[in-house]
Amino acid sequence: MTNLPRKFGAPALIGAIAFLLLLVVAVLLFQQGQSTLSLLVIAAVVVLSAAVLGLAHIVREIFRLPATLLQAGSDAVRGVFDWLGGILKPKVEIRTAILAGIRRFDDHGKLVVGSLRVDVLAQIVETSAVGTVLGQASAREVGVQYFIPLEQLTIENFRWSFTVDQGTGERGIAVYCQMPLPQVDEEFIAIDEAGIETLSLGSGIQTINPWSGKDALTAKAKGQLKPRAIEIAKRPECMLAAERMARGHIENLVHSVANSLLQLSAGKVPPVAVLVEFPVSQAPSIQPSLSQASD
Repeated sequence: MTNLPRKFGAPALIGAIAFLLLLVVAVLLFQQGQSTLSLLVIAAVVVLSAAVLGLAHIVREIFRLPATLLQAGSDAVRGVFDWLGGILKPKVEIRTAILAGIRRFDDHGKLVVGSLRVDVLAQIVETSAVGTVLGQASAREVGVQYFIPLEQLTIENFRWSFTVDQGTGERGIAVYCQMPLPQVDEEFIAIDEAGIETLSLGSGIQTINPWSGKDALTAKAKGQLKPRAIEIAKRPECMLAAERMARGHIENLVHSVANSLLQLSAGKVPPVAVLVEFPVSQAPSIQPSLSQASD
């Protein structure tokens, strides 16, 4: 095999390596949905590689500079690229990976974040000149669940920063999640039909009137159990409980995803603190234990 001329071999090799490395970065950015940034990186690769290698060859040929000086310049350029990649790549990967990790638990476009059990009572009363009729239905331990709509989540819901423990000096990462408020899943109301209790009462003549409609009222009351359960689930105290459950669920989920990602990319997992906030939060905020440091 014929070797390349000596004066072209080193610059060509350096240019090829730099081009391939940055091309890989551009492809990864494109796969993560950062098409504009990917195109900018590709353009920068072509222009900067041509400029650096072309100027290096011209300067070397004209001024006969030592190869070690040119190599130092090439190493400096590679160092800049490595620094730039170290800033951009983790931020894109962490946010994208967290969103992808959450979407793994997609349940028909929902991220289920918790459930409650409530007791439900429905009553219908009709009064007439001949008396009063009551139809009642009750159910215990009715299951209601809460979810966050996944279509409202993008990578913009997540951000992160480096942190430093002021006591030990240990560096870590804080992940901030701005989430939509949990919603009642009205499609999922778990009522045990066998456990429903009904009651029919009448007063006055309606007590002995076989056509009083007590049974019809009881059937209507039974049909009101689901709407009543939804109404109870939307009460402030229940929504507050749902928010607490959602915060804990998302913290655990994001913590697991971030740990897995950092372990794959860095080997040693730094401390990770997760803070989940909602647009209108009634529960007290939980601040991360690590103090934020400038990036």
